[in-house]
Amino acid sequence: MEVHPALTPQPLVVQHNALVNARFDLTTNEARLFMALLSRVQRHDTAFSKCQVTVREVMGGTASKNSYEQMRRMLKDFGGRTLVVEQLGQDGKLQKQPSFTVLPLLAYATYVKGEGLIEAQFNDLLLPYLLQLRDNFTKAQLTELLKLKSANSYRIYWLLREYASFGKRIIRLSELKAILGLEQEYDRFNNFRARVLERAKAELAETDLPFTYEAIKEGREVVEIKFLFPPASNQAIATEVSVPAWQSALLSIGVSVKSLAAVEARLQAGEYDEGYVQFVLDAVRKQVKAGKIKKEGGAVFKALVDGYLLDDYRKAQQTPASAIVKASPVLSAKRKRLLSALEDAYTSQRFIKTAVIYTDETRPVAIADVQATIDELQRQLQALEN
Repeated sequence: MEVHPALTPQPLVVQHNALVNARFDLTTNEARLFMALLSRVQRHDTAFSKCQVTVREVMGGTASKNSYEQMRRMLKDFGGRTLVVEQLGQDGKLQKQPSFTVLPLLAYATYVKGEGLIEAQFNDLLLPYLLQLRDNFTKAQLTELLKLKSANSYRIYWLLREYASFGKRIIRLSELKAILGLEQEYDRFNNFRARVLERAKAELAETDLPFTYEAIKEGREVVEIKFLFPPASNQAIATEVSVPAWQSALLSIGVSVKSLAAVEARLQAGEYDEGYVQFVLDAVRKQVKAGKIKKEGGAVFKALVDGYLLDDYRKAQQTPASAIVKASPVLSAKRKRLLSALEDAYTSQRFIKTAVIYTDETRPVAIADVQATIDELQRQLQALEN
């Protein structure tokens, strides 16, 4: 059984790219609630659970009597929101011939009277867009999303995040307005520029995804917007690509990105394979639990650079050293999934310790929940080695 803090906000918010580009219209508070609900979902879940979000979180850390009444009124509209989204094939991938469908966003939404809580659950028809995601999805940091103030800025942030590795995105003006739910508004481009693009530009300037843009014309009419922004290599997090599992595992225990290059050089030189990386992780983890090592990341890095556990690894494999050098086994899909989940859990732990949306009462509970997740994921990884 895999466990995770179902009601704890996760620092990484993930959704299928089809959902990123879906057409729907939300108010600012609805957009913040939508992000809060997304942060309760993990892409490795198999079913949606009910989620609880505090009014304080939606209102940006402040709440008054008017705020609670405002949330109750908002839910009447938010609970009935629909979106126009591209249909996925049975394999969860986009189809060659695009086809769109209208889906309800939520199964239900309610205000928990007297507790300042909003309780909601996503519609099961959105399962392929949020759960069991393998590819064609985009990740964003919740800490960056919380800096945004308008619904349009949220959507534009996601549209650019999807193309983070390219450093630019060109989109038809008509398509952008449709995605934002503004097809019937802003007939004059100057108004759209001032109220949507310039506001988003100012808000995203405070995040990890600042951008500039160009209005591309055909004749005198603006037909496309060209967004330009720093490519993914210069950003803290980008659209998830095929990151080797061993890198994810090392990053999750505090090994720096710069240090990964030294490990990768040894892998490419054939000094050892990826199996040795996992062997070192398991060996050091046992020493950490026994209280013999305090700095797990440093101990793992030293063992990988110096190779002092190679003899133990070769004996455990009962394979001649020459065969190990030539071998380059790929970690199992399950191990990759567990390592990815473990990386997200460690990131969650760091996020919970400092995020302002937690109070002195809620923070200890959230930390305990995420620690339970880490323990369970480590147990499952250990079971794979036995």
